[in-house]
Amino acid sequence: MKTIFSEALSKLRKGAGFTTAYRFYHDNGGKPVLTFSYRKYLLFEQGEALPSPDVLGRISVALKLIPKSPPAGGLAAAWLKTMAGEEAYSSNFEPFIAIKTEAPGLSPVHKAMARYIKKHPISVAQAVRILSSYQHYRSFLLLVHDTGDWSGAALAKAAGLSAAAAAGILSDFAKAGILKRVKTGLYRAPGGNMILEFPRAEILPPGLNDKMRGYQAELLSSGALAWRRLNVLRSEAAELAAFYPVLSLSMSAANAYEVGEKTKNSAVFAIESRVVKLFDF
Repeated sequence: MKTIFSEALSKLRKGAGFTTAYRFYHDNGGKPVLTFSYRKYLLFEQGEALPSPDVLGRISVALKLIPKSPPAGGLAAAWLKTMAGEEAYSSNFEPFIAIKTEAPGLSPVHKAMARYIKKHPISVAQAVRILSSYQHYRSFLLLVHDTGDWSGAALAKAAGLSAAAAAGILSDFAKAGILKRVKTGLYRAPGGNMILEFPRAEILPPGLNDKMRGYQAELLSSGALAWRRLNVLRSEAAELAAFYPVLSLSMSAANAYEVGEKTKNSAVFAIESRVVKLFDF
């Protein structure tokens, strides 16, 4: 029996790029990470059970929902409505709590864009493999932004690696399902202009997200600034958080400029979007 919560959960899971409940559960590390069984998760999606508040928070993280954002608020509201009943929610909760379920400033263009963005979640196991070394991470960025076939010699030349190291990385990625083996010694990334998303830091093994941030800092320091804009404003924290999905969609829209083959002026660019709280005021 479907419930308000189960339908909201299923919709958000598909929107996050997890085509099945099985993929969502196991790509996020299964019971050791999520703390509940696959059977229990199926009951959540089938409307036969409601997660505890702690488990609900874990699911929100696994769905990559931005804290205090409208999607996160919508899932929380669906949980409350299912737990209390819609009538009780309307009379006992809604008058006293404000849950934003729509992002202000989300234009029709942004909403249309969201329907066509193809997300491909990277599993916890794949993230561990990708972040096993800086050369693995840098090679991953080269491989997934190209639609051609890669040999060990080609990767060695592009990434400045030894032939043995390049061949080892290709083999590692193929075993993890990050690359497909076209034939012996030749590999290809999924392609298709998909947006590859790493699991949230809370889902990854301890220290792995810090390792990725270190790799990213190393990459950025090696590049040349192409464009920059800084905007400083005073805002209510909760109000500004509702704007994060707009930023996220705008970042995803940059993938429309992706090219799968080398051209005369092609290069790898890093586009960064972040909000930094400077001080209370």
